[in-house]
Amino acid sequence: MNEGTDLATPPRRRIGALAVIREESGAVLLVKPRYKKGWNLPGGGAHADEMPHVACAREVLEETGLEIDALHILALDYVPANPREGAAEGYNFVYDGGVLATGTPVTLQQKELSAYAWVPLDELPAHTEAQQERRIRASLAQVGTGETANLVQGHPVADEDTQPA
Repeated sequence: MNEGTDLATPPRRRIGALAVIREESGAVLLVKPRYKKGWNLPGGGAHADEMPHVACAREVLEETGLEIDALHILALDYVPANPREGAAEGYNFVYDGGVLATGTPVTLQQKELSAYAWVPLDELPAHTEAQQERRIRASLAQVGTGETANLVQGHPVADEDTQPA
């Protein structure tokens, strides 16, 4: 155990739970939050004492009306703190949200989200920030492999890496 860690007052970290949901065409479902720029995978933050896969399914249902089984983790993406935006460091668990039939209805939560789109992979750069695009592509590379990508801001972590760059 690291003697520098006080288990009574551990560091503040956020846990995100996101889903990669695909359409039969291969397009990925993205949502556009009202509270920040760009497009993101559906999902959100886990509540205290909530397992990430439960948070993912809950958030996707709340945001899109879609019921998914978020059981296979495609990627675990570490995100350092961003003091400029007031965000604590955190981890994003990215789950396989499955493949939906073309035309499956999405019921958008209007309070937090302004739009949704099925985005073909070649159009990701026009919709997402680079970190988000890397996260999506790294996650998709894990579909069907049974493996989980270990990422830092969407970049794969090599075995010899011990700290983010």
